[in-house]
Amino acid sequence: MNTQRIFAGAVWTNHALQRLSQRGFTQEMAGKTFSSPEFSLPGKQKGTIEYRRRFGKSQVTVIAKKNEKQEWIVLSCWIDPPLPGTEDAKKRKKYREFQYKFKSSGFWGKTWLALKKQFFGY
Repeated sequence: MNTQRIFAGAVWTNHALQRLSQRGFTQEMAGKTFSSPEFSLPGKQKGTIEYRRRFGKSQVTVIAKKNEKQEWIVLSCWIDPPLPGTEDAKKRKKYREFQYKFKSSGFWGKTWLALKKQFFGY
């Protein structure tokens, strides 16, 4: 995948570029989300903005903020639902399997699953 450090009027962090690669979508999709979002809202961290845009059935989210030089910095990005075969898709599948097992278990089963999750993850 060909990515650029400066793209769509923003500087892309190594983290954001790494996430693009891991999550299997293009910098063009993320750049379009950033430059012309369908909507935006304040991010969870102070000074960040969350930009969102739909591409078919998928929604791309980009987190960005301005630095001290007033340059836009893209911090992270993701696509929901995760694309098949990506690490995010595998994590989502494990989480859903855990939720199903947890809901269908009795008291001791829930206790065991909660402890197992706490110590070993999903």
